[in-house]
Amino acid sequence: MRSAVSIALAICLVGSSVPTHAQPQSASFLSNWGRVRTIVPGTRVSVGIAGADEVQQYFLDATDDAITLLDLTNRDIPRAARKTLIRVAETRPGLFTATRWTEVVDGHIRVNQDGVFVNKHRVAPLEEIVRTIDRGDVGEVSRLRRAQHQIPHDIDVPPEAIATSVMLAGGIAAGCRDRCDGAGGFILMMAALFGPALAWRAAREHRQVTELVYRAP
Repeated sequence: MRSAVSIALAICLVGSSVPTHAQPQSASFLSNWGRVRTIVPGTRVSVGIAGADEVQQYFLDATDDAITLLDLTNRDIPRAARKTLIRVAETRPGLFTATRWTEVVDGHIRVNQDGVFVNKHRVAPLEEIVRTIDRGDVGEVSRLRRAQHQIPHDIDVPPEAIATSVMLAGGIAAGCRDRCDGAGGFILMMAALFGPALAWRAAREHRQVTELVYRAP
């Protein structure tokens, strides 16, 4: 059993590595307004100086002269209606700026040119949640996106995950003694060693990071 611990722990330690950091983007690259127009509608963004975790703004559209957002920051709108609004921003962003009558119905929630309705009660007019900002007034634009996956050989396991794995493996080894020999014991030991690292890896790959898209020259 101890040999299984030694082999698996060696693999775990050798597999960890230092993450690769991206090169900083140049000022001329960030000052390209065209990058703003490539943002996918419904993406959570931040326009100005506030961080993306402090505001609830979602990209709708951008022209050469302005950017249009769905702004749900500090709005007294029910959670279900917020989810519907974000979904409409992702699938039918033109509804928020359309000049002709357009409506989306999602159960007891309706969104149209007159506003957002929950059970036939208007909770917000569109002009209160749709903002168009002139390009000249935009200091910078950031978007929230899923962190890029590291290259396969970059496991990047933190010391805390390794320590947890070793503690679990040590506890299993002490409890099993000679009763966990064979394939079953080896599989149990591998799960104890690699379980925390794999869970941490999965959480890291699904985390979101803030990316600067544009900064005024």
